[in-house]
Amino acid sequence: MNHLQNIKHRALNIEGTPRCTLECSQCKRTTYFRLHNTKVVPGNDLTPNDLKKILKFFKREIVFSGQLSDPIFNPHFAELLAICKEHKVKCRVNTAATGRKENWYENAFLANPGVIWTFGIDGPPHLSHKYRKNQNGVFLFEMMKMARLMGIRAIWQYIIFKYNEKYIDECKSLAEKYGIKISFIRSRRGSENG
Repeated sequence: MNHLQNIKHRALNIEGTPRCTLECSQCKRTTYFRLHNTKVVPGNDLTPNDLKKILKFFKREIVFSGQLSDPIFNPHFAELLAICKEHKVKCRVNTAATGRKENWYENAFLANPGVIWTFGIDGPPHLSHKYRKNQNGVFLFEMMKMARLMGIRAIWQYIIFKYNEKYIDECKSLAEKYGIKISFIRSRRGSENG
């Protein structure tokens, strides 16, 4: 019984969907595509009922952060965030993909205003697609600004590559201008873009 008590106080990282629009060169998803000669990752979308079952065991924090997907593509995502709020479970979202409309983000932010959103935009928004292929960094930056205007905690995750090193100070100033926390991560990945 003590073991179950400990589980309830742990955070859980959930891969909530098999979909993503990005094709980042060093992503596990892209590697999977190359290894299996496919453009489809197996799996299903996390349902609201699935999440309710999970929350019986994990009460501390739920992190929606894909290694093979991006959480925004779960068709129930706003409802999943609302369920976390209803159960008083802390929640984080790590996202880098684009492909949703502005009103989708607004609804997701309103579903659970206590969520901490981390947006992966590597370098100035207009250049972030150099590593995060298919990302509209300018649009994603606007969604991060909207989050801040709505009182949502937004973090700008910036992976440092050779192509974007020279923009660090510029991006720090940009983040400060909009009240966004910026978090730098030095890439250790080999990449044609890094």
